[in-house]
Amino acid sequence: MNMAFELSPKLEWLNADPQSISAHQGRVVALLFWNASSVYCHNALSDMFQLQRKHPDNLSVLAIHLPKFAAELEQRTLLDAINRLDIHLPVANDTKWTVWQHYDIQSWPTVVLIDAKGAIAGEFAGDDRRKDIESKLAELMVGMPDIPKQKPKTLQAKPKPKVFGALHSPCGLLIHNSLLYIADTGHNRILECTFDGQVKRVFGNGLPLYLDGASVEASFNRPMAMGVAREYLYVADTGNHAIRRVRLMDGYIDSILGNGKPGRAEDKTVGIFHDVQLNNPSSVSVDQDILVVADSGNNRLCMFNLATQGFSSLVGSGSLGLVDGTGKRAEMAHPLALSGSKNYLYLVEGSSSSIRTAAVPEGRVNTLIGHGLYQYGKEDGLRKSAALQHPSAIVVDEKRGVVWVADSYNHKIRSFNINSSMLSTVPVTQPLLNPCALALDDESLWIADSASSQIHRFFIETDYLSRITIQMP
Repeated sequence: MNMAFELSPKLEWLNADPQSISAHQGRVVALLFWNASSVYCHNALSDMFQLQRKHPDNLSVLAIHLPKFAAELEQRTLLDAINRLDIHLPVANDTKWTVWQHYDIQSWPTVVLIDAKGAIAGEFAGDDRRKDIESKLAELMVGMPDIPKQKPKTLQAKPKPKVFGALHSPCGLLIHNSLLYIADTGHNRILECTFDGQVKRVFGNGLPLYLDGASVEASFNRPMAMGVAREYLYVADTGNHAIRRVRLMDGYIDSILGNGKPGRAEDKTVGIFHDVQLNNPSSVSVDQDILVVADSGNNRLCMFNLATQGFSSLVGSGSLGLVDGTGKRAEMAHPLALSGSKNYLYLVEGSSSSIRTAAVPEGRVNTLIGHGLYQYGKEDGLRKSAALQHPSAIVVDEKRGVVWVADSYNHKIRSFNINSSMLSTVPVTQPLLNPCALALDDESLWIADSASSQIHRFFIETDYLSRITIQMP
């Protein structure tokens, strides 16, 4: 019997009092090793929180974060992730990877179960292990010693501070018909606003559920990027692993792909929308009848023909990597955002810190900026030397011949010149905190700043940055 290692006292607990294995003795402890930029880990966090709710007193889930990027050493980055992902588990940042090494963990996400007597009872690697973990938990809870009826608050995550602002971690922007659409991600809703911030309509009731219906009855779960075609606003409903659409005429919301659970669908003609499973779709690009989806958790782009209902994988083998090529010969690393035309898209990937292009419908991907899964930086310059750190938004500016990028973990806006292949940092007059969404009109670039829950308008010709105050009706 291998006894569990005690947690390092040097761990930085972000939303809870300092925790120890011994303090939880008498309960089953689940150590979840995770990373904020990994889509796989987002699924594991959701699964473990549901198990914690199911066993509030007999189980203690402790989320041990491992920083991959330099920005993840910063408290503000982790606090933004806790808010954006709606994490209600005690979270510690293992900045020196001490606990990881003590438990000899090989990959994230991994869950280590520790029985009520403090012995290691199982290890589960991967993001699709809930059934296995649940089965082992049932075994461990048989004959457990008596424990206090209610877990002390000192062993739980602290309540999240109330959000009084109009926005909470916005992660999607769209300009259409002189209106600004905001994916108010942390509030699980879409806002339709004027350019001066007056909210005209709200789509979604704010509950993190999966419900179709009228705008005040339907629900989103962490909606992100949007696209528009004809009378519909298409939404990457990331937390529901679905593509939703809002009928702009009356605000009615329905689903076209996904069933609320992560999975991977193969090529098919879609009869019923829930027959197609996606995994954390984070962006959409729609042109006439062709909808392209950044199926982030499956490391691929998918294509859905709205007229014929044909669904197919466009590019990406499913393996995490940075390999150019066509179809399944290419590898992608959590594609997060799309922008471009019907036949040629630009995209950014979080886990490879890259800018890439994709030809549609050929399914050919090519890397413009990016050097590998663990190579990142903030350098300006030509393609060979320039670097990003976990970019999460992109928009093509054909008028100026550039691509604008939200370089999220560098807290910067970058521009990539399509003709010269030069990456540059855009000078802005105010600091940004994890910019994660962009939109473009003729004279300005709109920026959603996730960590500060603000919307900014950057006037391109004058370099003037103004903050937009969102005013609810």
